[in-house]
Amino acid sequence: MSGSTRYEEIVQILCEDPEVRSTIAGGMKRFGASGELRIGGKMFAFSSKGRLIVKLPQRKVAALIADGRGQPCVMGRGRTMREWVVIGPEWQSEWLSIVMESRDFVSGDGIK
Repeated sequence: MSGSTRYEEIVQILCEDPEVRSTIAGGMKRFGASGELRIGGKMFAFSSKGRLIVKLPQRKVAALIADGRGQPCVMGRGRTMREWVVIGPEWQSEWLSIVMESRDFVSGDGIK
């Protein structure tokens, strides 16, 4: 399954929560991204080039990078985003749980 298809499935699951919104159904897209997921107006996940990009606590980002499941999220002119991590399509089986952890973190329901 392609990363884009898996991400679209995850968006459908997460959007069952009335507090979660997505741009897949229309609206502004940024960062060349597909389907920003937002809760409380704050973005917590999106897909770009078949990869998942999520916002998580810095220590979780560091752990995902250290164990090889994630890569640093570099935006614009080489700025590394400390609370964002890129998860490749080879880890699709973990995407849903990672996105849910991101949602909880951004909404304030998760450990910071």
